[in-house]
Amino acid sequence: MIFLSNFIHRQFEHIMNNIIRLCLFIMLHVFTTFAEGPSFSVPELSLSRAKSHMNKLASDEMKGRNTPSPELEQSAEYLANEFKEIGLLPVNGSYFHTYTLERLHLDKPTSLLVKKGFMVAEMQLKDDFVPFEYSGSANVEYAQVAFAGFGITAPEYKYDDYKDLDVKGKVVVILRGEPQMDNENSPFEGKRFTKYSRLQSKMKTAYSQGAVGIIVLQSPLNTLKLRPSGFPWPSLYPNVPADALPLSRKNADTPNIPVVSAGEHFVELAFGSVDTLKSLHKHIDSLFKPQSRLLGEIEVLNFQTTLRTEKVEVRNVMGMIKGSELPNEYVVIGAHYDHVGYSKPNDPSKDSIYNGADDNASGTTGLLISAEALANAPIKPKRSMMFVAFSGEEKGLLGSKAFADTPPLPISQCAAMFNMDMIGRSINDTLYIGGNTRCKELANLNAEMNRTLFESDSMHLTYTIEQYFFRSDQASFAMKRIPVLFFYTGEHEDYHKVSDEISKLDMDRLVKISTLCSHTAWATADLPMRLPFTPLPGDDLSD
Repeated sequence: MIFLSNFIHRQFEHIMNNIIRLCLFIMLHVFTTFAEGPSFSVPELSLSRAKSHMNKLASDEMKGRNTPSPELEQSAEYLANEFKEIGLLPVNGSYFHTYTLERLHLDKPTSLLVKKGFMVAEMQLKDDFVPFEYSGSANVEYAQVAFAGFGITAPEYKYDDYKDLDVKGKVVVILRGEPQMDNENSPFEGKRFTKYSRLQSKMKTAYSQGAVGIIVLQSPLNTLKLRPSGFPWPSLYPNVPADALPLSRKNADTPNIPVVSAGEHFVELAFGSVDTLKSLHKHIDSLFKPQSRLLGEIEVLNFQTTLRTEKVEVRNVMGMIKGSELPNEYVVIGAHYDHVGYSKPNDPSKDSIYNGADDNASGTTGLLISAEALANAPIKPKRSMMFVAFSGEEKGLLGSKAFADTPPLPISQCAAMFNMDMIGRSINDTLYIGGNTRCKELANLNAEMNRTLFESDSMHLTYTIEQYFFRSDQASFAMKRIPVLFFYTGEHEDYHKVSDEISKLDMDRLVKISTLCSHTAWATADLPMRLPFTPLPGDDLSD
């Protein structure tokens, strides 16, 4: 009877969800049919204003807008002043959402001491192992070691490296990447990679299984010599600038365990040879089956990482248009305004500033001209609209994660989020859209708006950028079950190079994409009902 009851409940829930989606489809069709009517009037977005903002944000004066830096703060002040000038309201009395980061310094003691038989080997820092920036400051003594393949537990792909492997109280050894990385037909989608490939995800999985430390190895099939590939700490590498230190925004649930990358010396001790590790990797790939096991011949006598922290305050910039009927609910239009700063070249005559014109002065410019147009609209949508410029995206979505975790307004009241990241280099009028699979209704609304706004000159919308989804700020909102759309014109040869300059942008297309984003966001804010969110397999909604 219990089984029958659960079956009936699931069937009823499925029917109700279909009814709700049918109602939403009809509602969206009616809405977009009349979208050009007098109740939906958005002023034209300004090309001249876009050029003015771009010339400011991507100028040499801003020195690449690194997080943190004086130039990032200068950019934040510029954005806040613009928000105020165009008539956006502060949120909770401020145009800034401030959050705290930790700048990390590698300190002593940091060590890895391994015993094999009667031999004790002291791994050398830099040559044999290097800590990751995600490592905790922790010490492990007298621990067994286990090989956990790629360190992945993915039920939806029917793959689990931890099945029948007890790692409680042990140090786990894992490979970077995912199974069958060179196979496009892999359940893990080959080189596109899923969220499971990320080290943070692997750390959380290992910690939940009871591991007390993690040693990460590069794939022996894809490199000639296994070297440590942890963070390039300035104290270890003389050519790295002294201020090129990692930033962290640790939560209470962040695993506080040592996490390092190790090289060939450790592999030879743990597996006997690099060839043995290669063989294990090949077996995983060919059989799509874990090869996890206890590495009983070695023991970790001492495993310690020490990271000294320094508090750093950083700011997101925000402004709001109050809704006419549901002002406590809101729709976010966002873009990250940070980039990667500048370098110190050996030749002073060469360009050393990463201006980040496309990445992401383009999206920030789109945000500003969208905000100005919508702020000047003669009427207001039902819900409020919030415009947010995020810092820290290049350091791991730090600003958007901080905003979603400690929002100025309840995140449960956020109805949707639209993110513009690299929208300045459109080829053949192609616009890539991400997030569509998590809310098809929102993607359909955007597609209909594209046809309505531009008619015969509509953009070619392409939905093939899932591999980039967790690399930009909309992911922080999607993990809170918020419908999102990600506007993107594609990676190019100037990505994260000093050659990402204003002269290479298509400003007309930038304005066109921003216009589409503005209208779709406005339409979403004006809907009578909130749109549904459908998580995908692999979405970690606890992030």
